[in-house]
Amino acid sequence: MLALFAAGAFAQGAQPTGSTAGTASTAAAKDEPIQLEAFVSTGTRFNDRTVIESPVPIDVVTSAELQQGGYTEVSQMLQALVPSFNFPRPSLTDGTDHIRPATLRGLAPDQVLVLVNGKRRHSSALVNVNGSVGRGSVSVDFNALPASAIDRVEVLRDGASAQYGSDAIAGVINVILRRDTGWGFDATYGATKEGDGRDLKVSGFGGTALAGKGSLFATAYWRSHSPSNRILPDTRQQYFGRGGTGAPTAISGNFGSGTGLSPANGTLDPRETSVNRFNHRFGDPRLNERGIFVNGEAPVASYRAYFFGGATQRHGEGAGFFRRAGDDRTIRALWPDGFLPVIQSNVWDLSAGGGLKGKIAGNWGMDLSTVFGSNALAYTTAQSNNVTLGAASPRSFYAGTLTFKQHTTNLDLTNEFPLAFKSPLKVALGGEFRHESYNIRPGTPDSYRDGGVRIPDGPSAGAQGAPGAQVFPGFRPSDAGSHTRDAYAFYGDVEQAVNDRWMVSGAVRFEDYSDFGHQTTAKFATRVKLSEPLALRGSVSTGFRAPHLAQQWFSSTATNFIGGVPFENKTFPVSDPVARALGASTLKPETSLNESVGLTWQPRSGLTTTIDFYQIEIDDRVVLSSNFTGAAGSPFLAYLESQGLRGTTGGRYFTNAVDTRTRGVDVNARYIWRTTDVGRVTFTAGANFNQTEVTKFRGTPPQLAAVGITTPLFDLTERIRMEKGQPRNVWNFSGAYDIGAWSFLGRLVRYGTVEAVQLASATPAQIAALAPTRDTYLKPTDPIGANSQVVQRFRPKWITDLDVTFRWSKQLSLSLGANNLFDQQPDTTLPTVISGPTVFAGNDNQGSLPFLQNPSPFGFNGAFYYGKVSCKF
Repeated sequence: MLALFAAGAFAQGAQPTGSTAGTASTAAAKDEPIQLEAFVSTGTRFNDRTVIESPVPIDVVTSAELQQGGYTEVSQMLQALVPSFNFPRPSLTDGTDHIRPATLRGLAPDQVLVLVNGKRRHSSALVNVNGSVGRGSVSVDFNALPASAIDRVEVLRDGASAQYGSDAIAGVINVILRRDTGWGFDATYGATKEGDGRDLKVSGFGGTALAGKGSLFATAYWRSHSPSNRILPDTRQQYFGRGGTGAPTAISGNFGSGTGLSPANGTLDPRETSVNRFNHRFGDPRLNERGIFVNGEAPVASYRAYFFGGATQRHGEGAGFFRRAGDDRTIRALWPDGFLPVIQSNVWDLSAGGGLKGKIAGNWGMDLSTVFGSNALAYTTAQSNNVTLGAASPRSFYAGTLTFKQHTTNLDLTNEFPLAFKSPLKVALGGEFRHESYNIRPGTPDSYRDGGVRIPDGPSAGAQGAPGAQVFPGFRPSDAGSHTRDAYAFYGDVEQAVNDRWMVSGAVRFEDYSDFGHQTTAKFATRVKLSEPLALRGSVSTGFRAPHLAQQWFSSTATNFIGGVPFENKTFPVSDPVARALGASTLKPETSLNESVGLTWQPRSGLTTTIDFYQIEIDDRVVLSSNFTGAAGSPFLAYLESQGLRGTTGGRYFTNAVDTRTRGVDVNARYIWRTTDVGRVTFTAGANFNQTEVTKFRGTPPQLAAVGITTPLFDLTERIRMEKGQPRNVWNFSGAYDIGAWSFLGRLVRYGTVEAVQLASATPAQIAALAPTRDTYLKPTDPIGANSQVVQRFRPKWITDLDVTFRWSKQLSLSLGANNLFDQQPDTTLPTVISGPTVFAGNDNQGSLPFLQNPSPFGFNGAFYYGKVSCKF
């Protein structure tokens, strides 16, 4: 949490719109440290406490802090400022390339609740089913919120289900929209050190006062991001070889087989000497996005009406793995040199909310609101083919659409009642009704069907090819469907200042869901001032997360041919008969117990330090199971057929398979010094130390173990990803210096160790060959004498950001800077090694992928240099 608030992030420097922070600064004597207190609206319904007075840890990141520097995505901005916030940047993960999930405190992306103006934000429609952090989860798309629309972000790092409902296990992130006046624009352009990943973002905004002390603020933006690529040459054999009789021979998959490093199959085709071997794309996807957001309020009779919302549209294009010319998945009449299939997405994110605030029935404060949100993700598979359609195959296929919608209505009431204490008892009561829907729309038939054409040429001529569009077959009618549910809740909050030193608060909430039943949660928190600068705070709470509709109903299908017979392998809804035969059961809500204790220390004006210890125990975490499949004639397939399930090889499903315990420490310190002679200096330091442990998990379902399946329900790959796939610690240091027309920002972020399973079944000889190739740790899970899963440990890395801003005038400023100034990249993945006649496969796609697809918290683009122009009137 070092940069937790690089310039105000931690709490003390942040000011809400309309605050009187300027009074404190102008009153500061020469060479005197200053203190700016931030009032927050998250974690309390009474809006009269500062961050330092809160009984639970809250971070405040202001608009100025978000936009200082060259980051153009809100998730990246928060990651640079809040050490407990993680935003990995995976590649080659299909839809997850386009909507990347973020996490808090090392938990899952869907275990943090996101609010906008204090109201529940809808999630995306995407289920992360590929091999990335957050596999199996459904997250909120932070990057659908433009930074130019944000006044501040409040991050509550504590369980808050009893206050806000489902999902708030790791905490709550509340995005407060701007309401200031004036108009202007920002334009940022940058590129990586390699010259790719070019990013251009233009934002325009305007705010005005309305009659009767109302306000209206609107912002619009447009962004174009070109793909980055860190691929290495693909030296495999690309074309059919020729045998002694001149007949075509299958291509070799060995590293270097097309350039003479390892044996090829047959005599090499002459085109091997001229083919473009930089044929993959490994990095950021191509993106074009635009959006508009509004936020306003106006008096209506004796009440105050408010409204907010926006629409964003993103077109993304991420690549899959290259299909070589000699691959049976390639129609050579269309792609004589092979092809790189891409997944194109169109993401529409819509939201609209409004409400009425005022006094009713005497002194009760009332807030009645309703919010609607929708996220739709439409897929197109392009630069591809369906080999079973032959030369008549389209090259582009509509693959289907995922849609999630949420409509939430709240009534909140607050009041105060005098008791025998110095301060009155504060009471909040309320209710919520929420309607959700999830829809899968199928793709066009050509995107998934078997067209009947067999492989036309090569050594496999006449054999069955893989049906469906390559890299991403479309959703089938059997996958499609529309599903809904309703939920209602009632809550009560109380807060009492017992005396000048001691405050206590409590909350209880009851929620009932139409698809799984009800849940009651509770929370108690307290703060005790031990001395003038030192206070003790702590909380204990229960929490829960309702399984997302997508986790209950997501379905996708692939067809495999075994002995010429088609079999379906798919991701099943838990209610599907095949899923039940594979051991699935109705999903239950995740439940948690959160405990935290901390100290705040404010020994002098301008200096604030906090430390908070926490433990989060979660039962019945929802995860995506391993794949359970069998070969033709296996007892497993016989078992499925005995259940009346013919034509199925198996698949996977969502399941409550895991209990975990997360322990950690958050540390923050911030110091501000302003002088009339040498300007203003702000130092921020923060750290998050975090460890997650799987305490219990379900083994292989007994019905599958009885037919010879040994695959665990939750395998080592997923366990390592859950326990160690995110940094064990993050340190953040920043210094900001303002003098005259100049501002300087320097930031250091240290991302700690992460680990990932690299090889699922490595032989002792393979381990021996690969171990010396990198300064990494190989950790076989079994003795070297047996085949082992190999885990690679990726070392900590320091990332340096630098920004220099010159204010040409009060209206115009110019900035230059660099993110990851020293071009740090993660450790490379285990490489393929050739030892004599033997090729020992690593995890680098036979030499072309230098980095693992997902574990790095900062990606692998390297240095990014930018310039920015900001103008405000």
